[in-house]
Amino acid sequence: MKKINKDLVSIIIPFYNEENYIKNAIYSVFNQTYSNYELIIVNDGSQKKFKTTLSNLSKLIPGKIKIIHHRNNQGVSAARNTGMAQASGKYIAFLDADDEWLPDKLEHQLNLMKKNKLDFIHGSYYLKNEGEFVLGLMIAENQHYRTLLSSCDIGLSTVMISSSIAKKIKFPNITTKEDYAFWLKLAKLLPTLSGNKKAVTIYRVKKKSLSQNLIRKFKNAFFVYNKYEKKKILISIFYTIRLSINWLLKNYKITHKNIYPLNIFYIKEMKSLSFDKSFVLVALNLASLGYIKLLYLNLSKIIFWMDGYACKFVIKNFKKNPGRNVINQINLPNNINKIYLCGNSSIKQSNYLKNVFSKNIEFKKIPFLNLAKDIVNLKIDFKDNSIIFINISTPKQEILAQSILKNNFNKKLFIICIGGGLSMASGEEKPVPLAMEKFNLEWLWRLRINTLFRLKRLMFSLASFLVKKNTYYFRKFKFIKLG
Repeated sequence: MKKINKDLVSIIIPFYNEENYIKNAIYSVFNQTYSNYELIIVNDGSQKKFKTTLSNLSKLIPGKIKIIHHRNNQGVSAARNTGMAQASGKYIAFLDADDEWLPDKLEHQLNLMKKNKLDFIHGSYYLKNEGEFVLGLMIAENQHYRTLLSSCDIGLSTVMISSSIAKKIKFPNITTKEDYAFWLKLAKLLPTLSGNKKAVTIYRVKKKSLSQNLIRKFKNAFFVYNKYEKKKILISIFYTIRLSINWLLKNYKITHKNIYPLNIFYIKEMKSLSFDKSFVLVALNLASLGYIKLLYLNLSKIIFWMDGYACKFVIKNFKKNPGRNVINQINLPNNINKIYLCGNSSIKQSNYLKNVFSKNIEFKKIPFLNLAKDIVNLKIDFKDNSIIFINISTPKQEILAQSILKNNFNKKLFIICIGGGLSMASGEEKPVPLAMEKFNLEWLWRLRINTLFRLKRLMFSLASFLVKKNTYYFRKFKFIKLG
């Protein structure tokens, strides 16, 4: 993308006791393709331990990050207002501490604002839960005062605004809907609040989030209409009910309409695998079909091979290719810089890969992690133009693969989620007897080891797959053969 400006952008993150996702938020700023920014983090009276956390993070790029501390918790509105008052940039961009940006967010929006002479822009965003499942997609559209009165369709972490305009308004001191009141004020200054359909942000939906407290949201919506927009009580009640109904309709579009249809790419022969651009190679089987929502954000970079019998229900001309056979079928280009084994340490697996590819294998250990958010928080660097074999269990390996791509977005990486297939290929684990493979009973054979863990995972995958199959969920996808 051609860079047409070098204006300073002030990024404002309000922070209050957020320990799970703040690193992701900050790293998503570091990963921006546009680098002329200042990052202002307003610590709104968090616990003392977070001062150290923020101080350490600020040292990662010296001179780029300014930490401002509120002595007491004053609320997210006060934190954003403090950030705006301290902002030096020509433009201001907002980012909440549990959200994150896609890498070209700033550059893309700045180009549009310059080209179209805009003072404000907001973008589309994905919604993701704490288990890393993508819930849907909100598509941004142009907004006006009248449209905003009926539905709040601006995602705060997608916004970029001219600093001179933003500083004319303050966020009101309420616990939710403070951004809604801000947009309504803004819509009286700007006739159109421009929206762009490109997704630029990942919005985190958290169980304990203030914005998920429906009763509080309802009360604060009424408060916005009655106090800040000076509407009469009955009109405010009507507007609040209408806003709630439109929220339900909007939520249905986000989760069931906007994000579909989706393309799923698969290969039958490994010789069709192209190393021209980054990819994640994943087994298409009962498990991956069950947790397919984990992969929505990167489906364009994910290539499946047909590993399990469940593929037969979604792809015609099913041809099974067990994971233990995949590695020997891969023809690596000569210019690969490095081959990594990532996950659980294994001399047998490393030696096997070394013999197959006639290259040294570098090992990257992954600690045992139960929660998706802990895997996402891992920051691992890899050399450009490298191949990475991941040998941890599903779906952790797929979450890790996507995290690696995100944190090494400017590198060409080829990631193969091989899981237990590498154990069998290397001789660490006994291969499935031919008789059991013939009748598609590999799952039963694998239950010999870690029985309880694998049985629980199997039951979850089976239940998820059957629900999707019987509700015609897979009709929302187009399965496209590569090569």
